[in-house]
Amino acid sequence: MTQPITTATRESSIQAAVEAAKQAVVAGGGTAEELRWKGSKLILPVASVDLDVVLLSPHSHRIKAQLQSLPQAEQAVVATDPYGSHAQGIIARLLRDTPGYERIKNALANEGQLFPGVLTTGGVLVNANTRAVALRELRGQYIKVIVLPADAGPKEITELELRLQMEQDVKQEYTFTSQLLFIEDLINSGNYTTLEIGRALRPALTTSRRDSKAATDLVEGELRLLGLIREVVSASGGAIDFLYFDDQRQALIEIDQDYQRLKSTNPDEAARIRDAQLAGMIAGVDYRRLREIDSTLLDTYVAPALGESTTLSPHLDVLLAHAAVTPPVGAAPAGVSDFFGDDENADGESQTVVNGKPSLSVIYTLLAQTKPEDDVTLPTPEGETVTLPRVVVATELFSGLSTAIENKKRDFRQIDDLTAPMIHLKEAARVLDKAAAAYADVQGRPGFNNSAFRAAVQEYERAAAAFSAAAAPAEDPRV
Repeated sequence: MTQPITTATRESSIQAAVEAAKQAVVAGGGTAEELRWKGSKLILPVASVDLDVVLLSPHSHRIKAQLQSLPQAEQAVVATDPYGSHAQGIIARLLRDTPGYERIKNALANEGQLFPGVLTTGGVLVNANTRAVALRELRGQYIKVIVLPADAGPKEITELELRLQMEQDVKQEYTFTSQLLFIEDLINSGNYTTLEIGRALRPALTTSRRDSKAATDLVEGELRLLGLIREVVSASGGAIDFLYFDDQRQALIEIDQDYQRLKSTNPDEAARIRDAQLAGMIAGVDYRRLREIDSTLLDTYVAPALGESTTLSPHLDVLLAHAAVTPPVGAAPAGVSDFFGDDENADGESQTVVNGKPSLSVIYTLLAQTKPEDDVTLPTPEGETVTLPRVVVATELFSGLSTAIENKKRDFRQIDDLTAPMIHLKEAARVLDKAAAAYADVQGRPGFNNSAFRAAVQEYERAAAAFSAAAAPAEDPRV
């Protein structure tokens, strides 16, 4: 059994590698890299360090969203013993699951390591964590790194990570949520202003007043998106994690923009529309169609469209309850409430919106709090409950919102009556494709309510049969 490497052994091994690299540079056989450090430039040798002595960083922002989406037990392991074998194994697994891992591994196998990583004297990788995992999987023995000065502290390391992320030779971009969490950490550190972070994110921006405002607006907008994500994660009770949002950036931008436009003049209405758009996003509505969810759609078109669903229609009085509770915004960095808006009263309790208008807040909360493979418990006006597969409820909501949007467009002459049948059929085909894909994901899972699913299939078959009969060519009376 391999003995754990001691701190002294690790540090001496790294120091020996650095000394060997220095001698190689002097002899003309090694290479060195320029590093911006504490306002100046350092020329540091590229050392080949034994892969066994380097440690994966538990603070890497590349995987911060993944770390925060782990079960609490695994999060605790990484938090309490980040450099222990168990935690290092968890970090390695997360890195292998990143979207660019296979591409990086293949490049290393074919071309070798072209760019050195950055390592602390204690053996913790600042970057190149993914490359280290891939090299180990490829049975490599060494990793090329430049080793930071011994006085490198958290501020310098964070600043270096930010700069490395923005440079062109980074081998894998951060995910959307990982970058948001990185920005949050920079704000919370107190070492950077929003302007400084914005300029680091967009190096092409100048120091002009216009570009300075663009840099600040960029960071404030990113913080609002993070606040919105935290709200949904909080409202879901853990059923939805950060990783869910990595491909939802544009949808969140659309929701945030609509909210910002309305919140100062009518905050209750802004919250009602935001919750409806969040429900639509969770149900799979495309970000382009989220733009159509507004007061008019909610007031006039949603209830009739959802009423066409035999699955949801018995529950509409509860699902579209006029009293909608807006969940409080989740934890966010200092100052985010100035950017995102505060829906809480002075006592910190969430406000209740009672405006006599239909709301999708109830169904948004139900979908958010239920995992994809689980059942949704729907309340009835009589006080009883009915359980249905979440996929069925989400698909019915998607279909209802799609119908409502099309009806609204047609009434405003954005859809011609002569093309409406084809548009509806194309939308029905898309919904059916979504239902088939969702069913394939959950059909064999424990707890799947097969009888409720079969009832939904029968409802589809009834509607399909009715359509086929209505669309059948009429007999020519001349025959």
